[in-house]
Amino acid sequence: MAAKNTATQTEPTACTCSQFATEDGRTTGCAAETKRLFAPGHDAKLKSFLIRMGAEGTEVIRTVDGIASPADASTHAAKFAFGHMVAAGITRAEGKAAAKAEREAAKNDPAKKAAKKALRQAKQAMTAALDEAKADAGVRGYKREPQEVTAKVGRWERTGTVEGDTFTYTDAKGATKTTTNFQLV
Repeated sequence: MAAKNTATQTEPTACTCSQFATEDGRTTGCAAETKRLFAPGHDAKLKSFLIRMGAEGTEVIRTVDGIASPADASTHAAKFAFGHMVAAGITRAEGKAAAKAEREAAKNDPAKKAAKKALRQAKQAMTAALDEAKADAGVRGYKREPQEVTAKVGRWERTGTVEGDTFTYTDAKGATKTTTNFQLV
């Protein structure tokens, strides 16, 4: 059986994620001490910090024993087992930012706004023409014949007519009934 690769130290030291910062002073905010490389969950904390900084294109500075080494986030992350995850996260974040910029550009596209306005005006004109045609048909005395449909009332299927939200039908005993509780079949 192979030995574990997580050697523990005897004295608690500062968590590894506390060694990383940017020039403008942003850090992981870690002040934990641990006998291991990372305090519990702090490897994920460092990973998210490096992804955020990499997506912004910000240079990250790692300070170990007073020696500062600046590099990009991917370079620092490559030294850890989760380096490939940071690289993928940076790529994904950059893609999201590009897609967002594209959506914003499309949102402010004058041609698209003009097309939406023309569509809205066409809908309004069609609605007005339809209302005028209905009014004209009413004045001329035209009445639309209600069409027979089949609808389910309770557990029974009935044949009748629909006017607005009311269904009129004849029940099994021959009585004419109306209901608003029905479902067209």
